[in-house]
Amino acid sequence: MSQFKPIIRNPGDTIKSEDWNSIQTGLLAEIAKLDEKIQWLKGYIENMCERIVLVNLESTLGKAYKLTDIVPGEKKSYGVSFMGLITRQWVTAVPGTGDICYFGITEYCDIIYYWSGSENGNKPTLEIIIEYVDGNVVTAGTNIYINDRAKLSPNNKDNPYFQFLFSENGIWYKYALRNPHPDKEIRYIKFRNTNAQCNPRIGNVIQLKTKVRPIAW
Repeated sequence: MSQFKPIIRNPGDTIKSEDWNSIQTGLLAEIAKLDEKIQWLKGYIENMCERIVLVNLESTLGKAYKLTDIVPGEKKSYGVSFMGLITRQWVTAVPGTGDICYFGITEYCDIIYYWSGSENGNKPTLEIIIEYVDGNVVTAGTNIYINDRAKLSPNNKDNPYFQFLFSENGIWYKYALRNPHPDKEIRYIKFRNTNAQCNPRIGNVIQLKTKVRPIAW
């Protein structure tokens, strides 16, 4: 840049065609570079996400147990007081089908990550219902496959888990649920057991993933 010598012209002076062409070529090259940077920045922003982790969630439905508690009808606990951020497990108030828990969310999100695992699992056993602030209620998932908690089971194409937490006494699996209406604010999310042969549990931790959307001016 220190060797650059601008061509100075006074009003009414002529300019050589090669100088004029050189100026246009240089401008077009700079515009192309700027457009490339803008497209990269646009793609970067469109892929940005916000993640929120909700912990120690409480519910007016179902029943909560510590991880060191033996859930009625089962033979062993997880044997530890916490696994990751999970400190309590929610199950149906009475073993069998019914409501497991009902968590208040009050957020917008694209994807909901939840932790689960089932006694006598590796079967379709879970239903998830979302209630929005506008009063709309949607069943976002039915007959959801939940892996067995007793030992690590392989990923399943019907409902693959993204992560697992391991203890000698049991496993927690992290699953994802896509919000069918990401433009609506969620008020509650409800988990239900629909299979009497299974006893799924939900951890008291929920993670929300929201795609950053540009503000319309």
